[in-house]
Amino acid sequence: MSVALLAAVALVFVMGMAVQRGNTCTVVAFDDLLHRRSAERLLAIAYCWLWVAGGLTLLTLATGFTVDAQLFPVTVWSVIGGLILGIGAVVNGACTVGTVARIGSGEYAYGLTVVGFFLGCILAPYVVGRTATSHTGSKATTTSVDHPMIALFGLAVVLGLTARRLATHERESFRDFLHKAWDPRTALMIVAVLFVTVVHIYGAWAYTDLLGDVAKGIDKQVVARFALFAALLAGAIVGGRTLRGSRLIGPLAPRAIRCTLGGTLMGIGFSLAPGAFDGMTLLGQPLLLPFAWVVMGASYLTVVLGVLYLRSGFGSWITTRRG
Repeated sequence: MSVALLAAVALVFVMGMAVQRGNTCTVVAFDDLLHRRSAERLLAIAYCWLWVAGGLTLLTLATGFTVDAQLFPVTVWSVIGGLILGIGAVVNGACTVGTVARIGSGEYAYGLTVVGFFLGCILAPYVVGRTATSHTGSKATTTSVDHPMIALFGLAVVLGLTARRLATHERESFRDFLHKAWDPRTALMIVAVLFVTVVHIYGAWAYTDLLGDVAKGIDKQVVARFALFAALLAGAIVGGRTLRGSRLIGPLAPRAIRCTLGGTLMGIGFSLAPGAFDGMTLLGQPLLLPFAWVVMGASYLTVVLGVLYLRSGFGSWITTRRG
């Protein structure tokens, strides 16, 4: 393994721990907003966009580094893929990032979500046709990095808000920080900063992209990317095992059939989009790629409707609701 890959593995391990400790998940974020009337997790996701955009801009200005981001055309399949992606996340009870958090929390049935996702990527061409799942991307020529003043202003805003929050909140010991749940904004700040660093030393990476490439038979640094995926899961599991206090859960308890089905739907949605919650949230949206915002906008719509259904009387037959 190269030095760059070893460094990336170490950083992704900590990212996995932060994902688990912050209970990072789009489904949980909307469930918090609609059920608990708390926008904290959604705000953390918005902060994450600004951290990544500002961080990549600083990196570009300081080193001349350019992000190798792929731009895909916006089509009707982008919307359909996003809708299916959101439906899959609701059925699963967690998005692709939240799945890692739930595995880390000891809910190992969510491992079947990963299996289902891979299966969905394989089945997608047969379900919706190869034309819908064949995407020709081009190098993104205009991103948020090309508007440095705006990106850096956003970074300054989240820096100021974070500094004020840390200064006004009760301080905790380093030992408590290591063993307790983290504020979602702190967790996603750590994830964003580490992601920017990994992009610089290794390249942009998402485990869903890895599974999609393997399903298509694309042999593109598969061993190295699987090492990063293993590090992400290991970090989440260590984060869960060392966590003291209540476990971090979402709106649904894990069930084998539902996790497999939800993962399969997300795999099909990913293949149509193309992209999933992890890659879109950490790269596509911060870079202001149009297709990423269309796909995630459609996903958010179905996640909101799905969460409203789960919490309604119509969804009362689902006896595994929790949280």
